[in-house]
Amino acid sequence: MLTASALFSAALLDSHQALTRVSVLKPDSSSGFTKAGEYTVTSGSLTVDCTRNVWRSADMELAAETPADQKALRAIDGRDRLTIERGIRFLDGTEEWVQIGLMQVQDSDVDQSNTVARVSAMDLGVLVEGYDLITPYAPIDTSQARLTTVAAIQDLVKAAVVWDAIPAWNIDPAIDQTIMPTEGTAFTGSRWGAIQTLAESLGAVCYAGVDGSWNITRTKTKTTVALKIGPGVAGTLVNYSLNRSRSDQYNAVPLRWEAPDIGGLVFQVDNDPASPTFWNGPFGKHSRPEESNDVIETEAQAIDAAAALLDQYKGRASKLSFTSVHNPLLEPLDTVHVTVNGAAQVHVIDSINYPLAGGVMSCQTRQVQSTGGEGYESKTLYEDVKYEFDGGKI
Repeated sequence: MLTASALFSAALLDSHQALTRVSVLKPDSSSGFTKAGEYTVTSGSLTVDCTRNVWRSADMELAAETPADQKALRAIDGRDRLTIERGIRFLDGTEEWVQIGLMQVQDSDVDQSNTVARVSAMDLGVLVEGYDLITPYAPIDTSQARLTTVAAIQDLVKAAVVWDAIPAWNIDPAIDQTIMPTEGTAFTGSRWGAIQTLAESLGAVCYAGVDGSWNITRTKTKTTVALKIGPGVAGTLVNYSLNRSRSDQYNAVPLRWEAPDIGGLVFQVDNDPASPTFWNGPFGKHSRPEESNDVIETEAQAIDAAAALLDQYKGRASKLSFTSVHNPLLEPLDTVHVTVNGAAQVHVIDSINYPLAGGVMSCQTRQVQSTGGEGYESKTLYEDVKYEFDGGKI
């Protein structure tokens, strides 16, 4: 969840007027950006989706009010970046703003009057998406020493985000930054594929943040509830629809790992009796097709990575789409309490759509039942050993 003052957070329920401003940033000679204009948004939306490599995308219509702004509007192109901010105006007339996106312009279409521009933009992850690996990438430095997994991710990003001298990084404190990929690891093809394979081995994802920084974040369900959402006068829920399906829901993940001297298969199951997809419950045993990760070096790391993968699948049997009073502080992977049909449910946010010129936000979530304990059970299977699991063969 993004941070803001207590006054900002408390005022959200009482502030149904959306304040939005967009600033255009032009590249300068010092590998930085200079503000070239500020605009109001007459229509458009921002979508944030943690199931994609590029989390944030926006399509909006910007209006220019002064001749200087009109000139900058006409000059917007693919080298430029935009900052998107949401604000609240308090009763005393003061304002507070929160940045919800730093975006790279993709397209800009200016109308004949030169007063309105239709702009599409994506977060800085698009710079990585557009630069596939030209030659095989091995996670080593210039002296041929092996890089840690975190350092390799940073190295892959830095090569693509060239105009930012030193990208800032936010590393989840739960991540062991001494872990290294398997010796001899090499990647070809997709740069994002290499980054996310490395991140997956840490039980994490990598993505660009709202301020141009980069994040390596554990995907394990957060135990802290970011927001309580419900209907009624004091609530924020406007409407919802609930979908239940088995089609893309798994309650077990087999993950194969191979290091030079050892390897195996770990098998993680939803072991929470309170979960609707409990492995030994009425939902049945529905395992994800076997996945593999060749950069994992130890059994413990494989168990951790498989648990993180299962956490992403868990809860898909019950998806909630809801609209609510706009809250720009929410982010994907945040945990929320939502009251539907009089019952409180715990959900994890997968995607959010923010209207940028008024209206309500909409969210896609998946229901989770347990946010406290581990909720998982693991066992390692090697090729030359037969194991029994839960009283039966795997």
